[in-house]
Amino acid sequence: MSKPFDYSKWDNIELSDDEDDVHPNIDKESWFRMKHRSRVEREDREEADKKKINDEMAKANLRIKEISKILSKASSNDDDDSDSDDDLEDIEGLQAELKALQSVNNANQAKLDHYEKNKKWNVDNLCHVVEERTIVNQNVGESKFSESGFALPKDGEAAAAAVAEDKKVEANDESGVPSKELSAAKIADVDNETK
Repeated sequence: MSKPFDYSKWDNIELSDDEDDVHPNIDKESWFRMKHRSRVEREDREEADKKKINDEMAKANLRIKEISKILSKASSNDDDDSDSDDDLEDIEGLQAELKALQSVNNANQAKLDHYEKNKKWNVDNLCHVVEERTIVNQNVGESKFSESGFALPKDGEAAAAAVAEDKKVEANDESGVPSKELSAAKIADVDNETK
């Protein structure tokens, strides 16, 4: 059985243009501006909070690495039979700090996941430009079409002949219908090319 399409991703779209909850004492344009301003301020707060959380997580990860190195050195030095109370207290304190830092990192990651899961989509953040480029044609001066609008062949001589024929057609008859002499010449050219 085919899986039905999941439309839940469209539940978090904020559209200010189709809101019917406009306050009766506020005109629509002012209401939309106010909603837009509050949305932008909320997004700025969320971005600042995300940045703060990422900085805290980076510092905590650095400290976790330091503690792990110290604990690994302590475990390798454990073979020396130097079981002083100060060393044991330090190791226990470092292990407690390591657990606390890991739990704080897990909580911060949960906050970031919550922000991403409950992100409100709107016209400003729905799409973004990935790549923007401008292509300039190297052959700007060359015309690939005749004056009458037909595409020219790639061969230079054939292109010149086609342009000349177009000019003859236009000179002979304003309606664009070739004269009998010109038609006979074209038939003769086609016969020569096929031989």
